[in-house]
Amino acid sequence: SRGDWGLGSPKANIASPICILGVMNAIIASGVGGPEVLSLQETARPCLGEREVLIEVKATAINRADTLQRKGAYPPPPGASTILGLEAVGVVAELGPNCTSSVKVGDKVMALLGGGGYAEYVNVDERHIMPIPEGMPFSTAAAIPEVWLTAYQLLYFVGQIQPGDWVLIHAGGSGVGTAATQLATAAGAKVVVTAGADEKIEQAKTLGAVAGVNYKNGPWAEAVKAATGGHGVDLVLDCIGASYWE
Repeated sequence: SRGDWGLGSPKANIASPICILGVMNAIIASGVGGPEVLSLQETARPCLGEREVLIEVKATAINRADTLQRKGAYPPPPGASTILGLEAVGVVAELGPNCTSSVKVGDKVMALLGGGGYAEYVNVDERHIMPIPEGMPFSTAAAIPEVWLTAYQLLYFVGQIQPGDWVLIHAGGSGVGTAATQLATAAGAKVVVTAGADEKIEQAKTLGAVAGVNYKNGPWAEAVKAATGGHGVDLVLDCIGASYWE
C-alpha cells in the first residue's frame, strides 16, 4: 500500500554516491525512422539526482508513445533521457541523495518514467515507483505503470465511475482499452467497446465487456445505444479523439 512506502516519513535513507561510474547496455536510436534505427549499444549509466533511485531493469514494455518518439513525432520531456521506454520494473540498485521514502536497495519495484526504460539501468524519482505485488513476475508488472495507471486515472479520478454505469471504451483492443475494460467491470460498471476487428471485440468480452461494435461495419453510435437497451452511456473513454468528435 502507499502507506507502507512511507513517502511522508521523516526518516531518510543513507544516500549512495551521486554518480555511478561505468557503462550499461541500452537500446539506442541512431535517428528517426522504423525499428531498423534501433540497436543495442553501450552507453553511460545514469547519475542520480535528488530523491532519485537507480533501478536495475528486469523488464520494460513497448507503448505507442515509444514508437512515435522513434519516428520523431513525440519528443521526450525536457531533461528526460533520450533513451526510449516510459516504464520499467526491476530491483533498486542505489539510492540518491535525500531519499525520504522507505524504499531500500533490493526492493522489487515498477516505475513510471519520462524515458530510459530500454536500458539495463534507469534513474527515477522515488515518488514515481511502486512496489511489485508479492508473487507477480517482472514481465507482468512491466505492463502496469503506463497503461493501467492511465486507465485507472481516467475512470476514477476524471470519470468518477460508479457501479451500474454504462461505460463506452473506444479502442477496446488497445492496451489502455483492455485495462479499462477490466477495471470498469471490477467497479461494477457495464462496458461496451468499439474496435476495428471482431477478434478484438471477442477478446474484450472475455475481459468483461457486455457488448462490442466493429466501427468498420458502419456508424457505431446507434449500435452502442442499442447495446445499452436505449439508455446510452454514462461515461466515455475516448482514445481516438478528433475523428470521433466530428
